[in-house]
Amino acid sequence: MGVLDPAVCPMKSGDPVICRMMAATLLLTLIRAWAANECAPEGWPSLSTDPFLDRVVDAIHDEPGREWTVESLANVAVMSRSAFAARFRAVVGQSPANYVTDVRMVAAKRMLDAGRSVSETSRELGYASDEGFSRAFRRNSGVTPSAWRMAHSISVSA
Repeated sequence: MGVLDPAVCPMKSGDPVICRMMAATLLLTLIRAWAANECAPEGWPSLSTDPFLDRVVDAIHDEPGREWTVESLANVAVMSRSAFAARFRAVVGQSPANYVTDVRMVAAKRMLDAGRSVSETSRELGYASDEGFSRAFRRNSGVTPSAWRMAHSISVSA
């Protein structure tokens, strides 16, 4: 007899409902994690329902190292700076500058995890100096880029 044999493990009232709820919760948690970590498969729902802001978000993800300003992002969205900044904050929940920094930090962690140097990562992500990059990285993640690399290389090799 198997473990799932009804004679060994009889079903209780509500088990199917609880099982469906648990499966739905797991699926939703995975989808949210994909979206939060910017690794949702191509064609999945976008961050917003605004095609102008979606263009901006896509541009930031395509070129995280570009020197993004509110003005250049507003140009991508085909909006005035003030209208763009207000709309972006209302829809995304943070300022355009903070969003760009968050995208850069996710990219930085991936690059460092792949063995790229701090200097190389810093330059590719548009930072003028390693010190500025290190400050931004530490503010975002709580550790320096080199500490991140060391901690991750230990966990990968272990």
